[in-house]
Amino acid sequence: MSEVSGYQRFFAELKRRKVFRVAAVYGALAFVVLQVADILVPALHLPESLTTGIALLSILGFPIAVGLAWAFDSTPSGIQRTDAAKTGELEAIIAQPPASRWPSGLLALVGITALVVGGWLALSSRSEPSTAEATGTGTTSIAPAAPPSIAVLPFDNMSRDPETLPFTDGLHDDLLTQLSKIGSLKVISRTSVQEYRDTQKSIPEIGDELDVGYVLEGGVQRAGDQFRLNVQLIDAESEGHLWAEQYTGDLTVAGIFAVQTEIATQIAEALQTQLTANQRQNLARVPTQDLEAYEAYRRGMDYVRESYTETNFRTADRFADQALARDSLLAEAWALKSVAASSLYWFFFDRSDSLTEASLEHARRALALAPDLPHGHWALGAWHYRVELDYEAALEEIDLALEGMPGEVELLTLAGSVLRRNGDMEEAIRRFEQAHELDPRQALASYSAGETLSLLRRYEEAEPWFRLAIQIRPDFAFPYSFLAANRIRAAGDTAGARQLLEELRELGIYEEGIENAGFVDLYRVERRPEAMRRELEGTGLYRGSQFVFEPSPFVSGWAWRIAGDGERARAAFDSARVIIEEHLADAPDDARYHSALGIALAGLGRDDEAIESARRGLALMPPAKEAWRGSYRLRDLAIVYAMTGRTDEAIDLVERLLSIPADFDIWDLRLDPYWDDLRGDPRFEALMAD
Repeated sequence: MSEVSGYQRFFAELKRRKVFRVAAVYGALAFVVLQVADILVPALHLPESLTTGIALLSILGFPIAVGLAWAFDSTPSGIQRTDAAKTGELEAIIAQPPASRWPSGLLALVGITALVVGGWLALSSRSEPSTAEATGTGTTSIAPAAPPSIAVLPFDNMSRDPETLPFTDGLHDDLLTQLSKIGSLKVISRTSVQEYRDTQKSIPEIGDELDVGYVLEGGVQRAGDQFRLNVQLIDAESEGHLWAEQYTGDLTVAGIFAVQTEIATQIAEALQTQLTANQRQNLARVPTQDLEAYEAYRRGMDYVRESYTETNFRTADRFADQALARDSLLAEAWALKSVAASSLYWFFFDRSDSLTEASLEHARRALALAPDLPHGHWALGAWHYRVELDYEAALEEIDLALEGMPGEVELLTLAGSVLRRNGDMEEAIRRFEQAHELDPRQALASYSAGETLSLLRRYEEAEPWFRLAIQIRPDFAFPYSFLAANRIRAAGDTAGARQLLEELRELGIYEEGIENAGFVDLYRVERRPEAMRRELEGTGLYRGSQFVFEPSPFVSGWAWRIAGDGERARAAFDSARVIIEEHLADAPDDARYHSALGIALAGLGRDDEAIESARRGLALMPPAKEAWRGSYRLRDLAIVYAMTGRTDEAIDLVERLLSIPADFDIWDLRLDPYWDDLRGDPRFEALMAD
C-alpha cells in the first residue's frame, strides 16, 4: 500500500473521532437556536442583550465542542478519553471510496457555515435600529434612528358615535402636543397626519411619504365616565409591531393627561430618547381640572393654527373667554388671548392701543400663573415681535418656549418670521425648513421659505416651495401671487405672470381688494392704464397690507400718469391725499401712510412736502428696524426722489435696495413706470444693463 499524506491522516483522524459529526450537529442546532431567539426575544419584551449573549456563546462554544469531540468519545461504558488509532485503522478510512468519506466532511462544512451565518445575522441585527434593552415598563426599546421619527395617525373612533369624534380628535391632538415637548423626537404635526384618516395606504407607504421610521395608530372608546385608548407602535419599514398597549382613564383632564403622559413616556423610552427633568415636568403638567374649560381652550388653539384671518383670531379669543369663564387660572387660555390679540394687531385688523395693552397683560398673566409655561413665553415673544418690533426680545422668549415644546411647528414658523424681519434670512430659511420637515403637509412653512428665498432673489430655489404650498393647499392664493411677481422680477416674464394670476382667478380663490394687487401691478409694468382702472372698479381700497397703503385714487393717479394725462393724474393723487391724511390723523406713526402721502404729494408737484413725508416714513420704519417692511419705505422714498427730479439721490437708494433683501430687482427698473423719470441717466442705464 502506498504511503498516505499527512493531511489525509489528519482528516481520517477527524472522522474517526467523530469531530465532523459534532461540528455538523452543533452548527445546525446553534443556527436554529439563534433564529428562534431572534424572533422570541422582542416578542416577549426580553433584553436584546439576551440574543447577543446566545450568539456569542454559540460561537465561543464551537471550538470547545470540537475540542471535546477530539479528546473524548461516548461509549457504552460512558464518556472516555479517545484512544490512539489502531494499526491500519486510519489507512482503512482513507481507503474508503469518496462516496463514503465526503458526506461527513461536507455536513461539517454546512454546520460551520450555518453557525457563522446565524451568528452574523444575530449580531448585525443588534447594531441596526431594532429592538434594544427593555426599559422596565413593558415596552420594547428601539435603537434610535437619526433622529427618531414618528407619525401619530388620527385615532379611530371605536364608539362609532359622531358626538365622540371631537373627543377622539382632541386626544390625538393632545398626544401630538405632549410628544412635541420631547426635543430629541421628530414628531410629524397634525396637519400632515390628518390626511391619513381612514386611509387604505400601508404603513410602509405612510412612513415613506412622511419620512418617518415609526407609526403610532390607535382607537378610542368612550363609555360613561371613562375612556379606553388602544395604541400600537409599528416599525414603518417592516410593519413589525414593536409594542401594543391598552390604557383606561377617567374622563377628566387629569385622567386624560395621565394616559397621554404615560404613552409619550413609553414612546420616548422605546425610541431610546432621554427625557430631561424639565421635559418630564412639562409632560406631567395638568393645565386645569375642568374638562369643558380645557376643550374650549383646545378649540381656540385650532383656530389660531388654521389660518391668518380676522375671523379665526376673533373666534379663538371667544373660545379662550369661554375657557376662562370656567377656570380663570387656566394659564394656556390667557396665553391664547394674548396671541389672538397680537395677531389682530400685526395683520392690521385692529391697531388700537387697548388691544396691544391687553395682549401684553394676558401674556404676563399666563406667565404669572405658570412661570415655565411654553405657551406664556410664546405669547410674550409674539407680543415683542408683532407690537414692539423688538426681535431680540421676541427670539429670547420664543427660544424659551421652544425649550418646552421643541417640536411645535407654529413656534418654529414664528421664529423664522422673526429672524426674517430681523434680517437673518438664512437662519429664517433653516427654521422654515425645520417646520416643513415636521409638518410636510402644512402650506405656511413652505410658502414662507419661498417668500424668504424670493427676498434674496433666489427665484429658482423659491419656485418649488411655492409650488409645494399650492399642491398642499390649492385654495391658498398668496403663492400664486408671489410666483407671478417672481416671473417678472426674475426675467421680465409678464406673460407667465398673467397666466398664474388668471389661473388664480379661474380657481375662484381670487379675493377682490387684496389679490387683485397682482393684476394691477402686472398692468402697470405692461403700461396698460385702462386695464389698471378697470381692475379697480368697485373695489374701494385696492391694497392695504402691512407693506403698503394704496387707495383706489392712488392707483388711478399712476394709471393717468402712464397714459400721459397730467390733469387727471393730479386730480386722482389729490383724492388719494385726502384719504391718506384721514388715516394719518388716526395713526400718525404709521410709516405706510407717510410713504404713500409722499408719493401722492409728489404727483401733485408739492416736492418739498413729498420728500419730507417720505423721509418720515423711512425714519419710522428703516430696514435696520424691520428688514422687509423697511425695504418698502426705502423704495417709496426712492420713487419720490425720482418724481421730484432728485435723480442722484434716487439712484443712490436704488443701488442700496439692490444690495439688501427686498421685493425688488433689475427688472423692476426696466419695466416699472415708477422709474420713468430716471431713464436716460447714465448711472440708471448702467444699473439696468447689469
